[in-house]
This record gives sequence, structure tokens and C-alpha cells, in this order.
Amino acid sequence: MNNGNNIVLGILFMTFAMLCLSVNDVLVKGLSKAYPIWEVIFFRALSGVIISVVLIIIFGWKTLKTEKPFGHITRAFSAVACVVFYFFGLKYLMLSENVAIVHSAPILATLLAVPFLGEKLGLHRMAAVALGFLGVLVIVKPGSDLFKIESLFPLAAAFFMAISYLATRFLMSTESSVSIIFYYSLALLITSLVFFPNDFIMPSAFNLIPLMSLGIMGSLGHYFLSQAAKSAEVVVITPFEYTSFIFLGVMGYFFYNEVPDASVFAGMLLIVLSGIYIVYREQQKNKNIV
Repeated sequence: MNNGNNIVLGILFMTFAMLCLSVNDVLVKGLSKAYPIWEVIFFRALSGVIISVVLIIIFGWKTLKTEKPFGHITRAFSAVACVVFYFFGLKYLMLSENVAIVHSAPILATLLAVPFLGEKLGLHRMAAVALGFLGVLVIVKPGSDLFKIESLFPLAAAFFMAISYLATRFLMSTESSVSIIFYYSLALLITSLVFFPNDFIMPSAFNLIPLMSLGIMGSLGHYFLSQAAKSAEVVVITPFEYTSFIFLGVMGYFFYNEVPDASVFAGMLLIVLSGIYIVYREQQKNKNIV
């Protein structure tokens, strides 16, 4: 009974995480129409640093101690690159189109784990990777008249997200979650200041609320993600990660009049099937090892 409750909790946490991150995406898209994208990134970083400092005050400065500084640097700046490219994708593409391409990150991580972590790429994984990339190609449509150069933004975001994911795996054995969040938020703030826009627009008190909410929604999303991972097995909660497609599809329609075409739905399906199968095979491999 307790295990069943944990599974339900894990599913709920994952669903809430995707809802928070979807709201975050909707806010970014709307704000990028009124403010320079680097200004939006700056406020996302600023609110993230404030939240991180609050966590440090609560849990103590010892949480920033690190045994793997290079791992933090790799993780922080790959995550920064991911956020920057993802935000630019949100500005120029449909919400559902952008998130579908970014969800190819686990597929890219599977490939990158071979040279960086020494993992083997068996026949099943190769088939899943090929299926996932087929889904990306269906959405991006390279070489056709329908190809959008802006599609490269979420594709680049997915690549850096995969690196960030592998770096996080490397860090988790010794580093605190607070330190990982803080160093990433600090790197994002520094980067946003380097590229701070000359055409900065002073936000009104009304718009300052959604701008500062970016860090809150993002942090809540990642908190619920960690709680989901603690509550249930990855193979159980991963399918519910794709509820973001539903949330963003509905929000995109109501807030921005977005209606994805058939190719986006077809590509989404292939990417979802690929991602779920990769997680399933990983779970089976771990069981065989045990």
C-alpha cells in the first residue's frame, strides 16, 4: 500500500513539475515580446540567485563546499547555454514545437554517455536513438521549404541539456543540490550581465511580478522533479514528463493562438516512444546487474 502511495506521489510530483515549467515557458514567450530576450534571462537569473541564497541561509554555507569544481563549471555553463538557446526558441517558435525538440535531450545524452561515461550503446539503444532523431527530423524538416532556421535554437538547447544532465549525474554522488543550483544561477547571472542589452526597458511594477516569477516557477519545477525521483522509479514517472506537451499545447492555443501541425504531433510521438524505451532499457539493465 505504501509503495502504491509512493507511485501516485511520484506521478503527481512529476505532473506538477511539468505544469510549473510549462507556466515558466508561457511567461518567457509573453515577456520576450515586450522585453529584449537577454533582459528576460537576466531577471530569470536574478530571481534564481535570490532563491539560492535563501536556501544557503536555511541549509548553511557548508552546502557550497565542493569536491568537483570542474564538474560544477561544466554543469553550470552547459545549463546556461541550454537556457539561453531554449529562451530564444520560445521567442521564435511555437511552445509545443520548441519543447518537443528539446525533449530529444535524453536521446543525445545516451549518445554522449558513450565517450564521456564509457557506457555501451547496444542494439536496443541504437534503435531508440534512431527513432528519436527521426522524430526531430519530422518536426524540424531540414532541406524542405518548411524548414525554420530558428529550429536550431531548441536543438542546441537539447545538446547542452544532455551535457548538463551527464554533469549532474557526475556531481550528485558528492555535491549538494543547493550548490548545483547556486553555481548554475550565478553563472547564468554573470552571463546575462555580459550580454546585458543596451535597449534595456525598465519593467513596470506589474510586469516585474512575472519577470521575477520565472525563477520561482523554474525552482518549483526542479524541486518537484527531485521529489518525483525520490518517490517512485524513473521508469514509472518518465512517461508523465511528456504531460508538458499537453500543458503547452493547451496554453499555446489559449494564450497565443498556436495550433501545431501534423508533423509536430508525429515527431512528438516518435520522441516520446524513444525516450520511454531508453528509460525502460536502462531500468532492465540495472535490474540485471542487481
